[in-house]
This record gives sequence, structure tokens and C-alpha cells, in this order.
Amino acid sequence: MSRRPTPVPTAPAPPWPAWVTGRGAAAVPRIPQRLGVLFPLLLVWLAFEFGRPPVTLRIPLLIAVTLGVGWALKSDKRLGTLAWGFLSFLGVMVIGIPLAENEFSAVWTTYYMVALTFVVIPLPSIVTSVRRLRVLTHALVAVAVFVGIWAMFHGGYGPSGAFGGQDENYVAALMGMSIPLAYFSIYCESRRVVRTLLVLAILVFCSATVVSFSRGGFVGMFAVGLYCIMRSRRKGLGLGMFAAVTAGVLVFASTAYLQEVKTITNYQEGTADLRLQLWAMGLRAWQASPFLGVGPGNFRWVVGEYQSVEQLEMIGRAVGGSYAHSLYVELLVDLGLVGAIIFGVIVLRTWTDLRRVQRGGVRPPGESDHVALGHYADAIRASMLAVLVNGLFLSLLYYAHIWVLVAVGSAITQMYDSRMRGIEIGKMSTPRPGARVSSAKRTRR
Repeated sequence: MSRRPTPVPTAPAPPWPAWVTGRGAAAVPRIPQRLGVLFPLLLVWLAFEFGRPPVTLRIPLLIAVTLGVGWALKSDKRLGTLAWGFLSFLGVMVIGIPLAENEFSAVWTTYYMVALTFVVIPLPSIVTSVRRLRVLTHALVAVAVFVGIWAMFHGGYGPSGAFGGQDENYVAALMGMSIPLAYFSIYCESRRVVRTLLVLAILVFCSATVVSFSRGGFVGMFAVGLYCIMRSRRKGLGLGMFAAVTAGVLVFASTAYLQEVKTITNYQEGTADLRLQLWAMGLRAWQASPFLGVGPGNFRWVVGEYQSVEQLEMIGRAVGGSYAHSLYVELLVDLGLVGAIIFGVIVLRTWTDLRRVQRGGVRPPGESDHVALGHYADAIRASMLAVLVNGLFLSLLYYAHIWVLVAVGSAITQMYDSRMRGIEIGKMSTPRPGARVSSAKRTRR
């Protein structure tokens, strides 16, 4: 006579759909797992944001919203200093809207940063492996190569031109940001073909900077080159490669470009003098609203009010409507000390966290991915340096450059911390040599 099988007790069904939590044996796969396209969508967004085609059809905004919704439905969100710092920065912008003279400009500037939030905050939860980090870095390099080649044949301008935020100075800033991404990726690659392509990419970036005739781009490229050589673990290889790249760039460098570089220290003529005058007006505007500033995106709408009679005679025209031409002046004037402190904390914390990853990658626990994280930490730090140096002469505050780099830096730090926690747990669970084994363990053996 056969016995009836004993029914297996089941847990009571939750009061909400299983796909919301993803828990339980019979749970339906969660939406974030179905949305396995989040990472490819992120790559497409990067191509639009940094490649800047003339026509976008609002595709970047749709992708940003999709990334934000997919991240909101994930159960394993990775929140760090970046998330809270960026939200605080965004909060200062929102507070500044009713204080702004031009509320329309303040609203649209804040609107862009809100759209950027849907990409920047989810990024560390999407880039969760060294493999994805490698693909993302290569994608950024590929986009920069496209822009660089375009600029070499279009007078230093990118696909969108000056009205799309791709004049010669902004193209040079992108080239400087991309040089260390390609350089430190060389140390993470074992394939000779990929290494060769990365070296050629560096040659394109340097050549596009030369074609741009951007003096600020030259300063940024020089700072990045020094960083790469100083941080290179193979100094001879680094020096040799940069000597070869420099020789190649000099072939494209014209006499006019070399003369332009020589005028870097001449700040009393041309655009250099105009920028100094704009910065002086901006500092007077900041002194009038020191804590919260004049509102996001409002530098150009208030700067004319602080132009002195002497400056009007010197320049020969009113400068109302002019941009700050400096990330730091724009930051102080638009968002005041509060916004500047939050921005400084975000950048400094990312910089120090990546430094910790660098030091940890020097003595790896026997895994190549651990070493790769150290190289990519160097790449992001050098790229941040390029943006911050170019930011001395460009209004880069509301561009994605620094924010995407900070987000990638946060992803690297969180991957490193997760690996280190796993290593510590493994050490704690491994018995010491010569330790006595309990009778229960001997029985199981």
C-alpha cells in the first residue's frame, strides 16, 4: 500500500506582486532582471552625450528616464557619497530657482541636471563588474575617437558645432579627458591588437587638441601627460610611448599652433583679457549673493550689472549674456558657497577613495581584476584632473564630464570595497596553519 506524500508547507503569499520584491520560490523574475538592456542603454547614452550628434530626437532623455526607472526597481541599489552629494547639489539648484533673476534659465538648467541624475546615480548599480567597467571605458574612448577624427577635418569643431557645445575648446577638453582612459587601459589589456588601437586613439586625441588651437586644451593635455608618466608602473614604456606620440603630433602641429601655445602666459590680449574681466565681474556678483548665489544658469544674465565704467570703456561693449568661461567662477556665482562646498566635497571624496583603490591595487591578492581596478582608478583620477584643469577656462559645471567621471569613480570604489570584504571574510573562515580541528569537523570528513 503506497503512502500519500506529505504536503510541503508553503510560505503565505505576500500582499504585493512577487515581481516587486523578487522573493519566494515561485517569484516572477524582477523587472530589473528583465531589463538586461540597462547597461547597453547606458553606453548608447554616453555616445549621445559625448558624441553630441546634431539631431538627438530626445533619445538621451528617454534613455535617462529608462535608466532611472530600472534602477528604482532594483533591490540591490548602491548608494554612496555620490548619490547624497549629487542630490544635495541638485537641492541647492532647486532652492536657487525662485531667487534667480531669469527663472526660465534656472528652470531649464535644473531640468538638465535632473535628467543627468537619472544616469549618474544609477551608474554604480549598473557597472558592477570589471568586465562592464572595461567595456564602458572602451566605449568612451571610441566615442572620443569619433569626435577627435571629426574635429581634425572640421577645424577643431565636433559634430554639433559651437551651438551644440562642441567648439574647439570643449572638444579639447574631451580629448584631454580621454587620454588617460586609453593610456591606463593599455595596462589592463593582454591583446596586442587592442593595445595598438589604444595607442592610436591617444595619437588621435593629441592631434585633435593640436587642430583645435585651444591653449586651455594644451594645458590640460600637458597636466594629464605628467600624471600618466608619474603614475605609470613602467616608466620607460610610458616615456617612450609619449615621446612617439609627441613626435607624431609635431608632424600635424603647424607654426601657427606653436605660436598660439607661446601666448599662453600673455593674459593682457584677446580672449584672455576678456575672461579676466568677466571673472572680476563674477566675483563682484558672488559678493552680492555669497551663500546661495544668483541661481543656476544665471551668470550670463547678471554679469552685465556688475560691469564697471572702466571695464565698459576697456572692452568697448556691454558683456551681458556672456558665459563665465570658468567652471569655478560659474559655480560660485550661480550656487554660492553652499554649492561650491558640496561640489568640492564630492570631488575630493571621489579623489581620495580612488587613491585608496590605487594603493590597494599595488599588492593584489593574486587576481588580475584587482590590479585592473587600480589602473582604472588612475584613469578616472587623471580624467578628473583634465576636466578640472580645463574647467579653469571653460564653463563645464553643467556638462556631464565631471559628473560621469565621479559616478564611474564611485562604481570602482564600491567594486573594490566589495572585493575586499570578500577577501576579509575568506581569511576569517580559513583555519590557521597548525590549528586544531574540532571533533565535529573530523567526523564530517
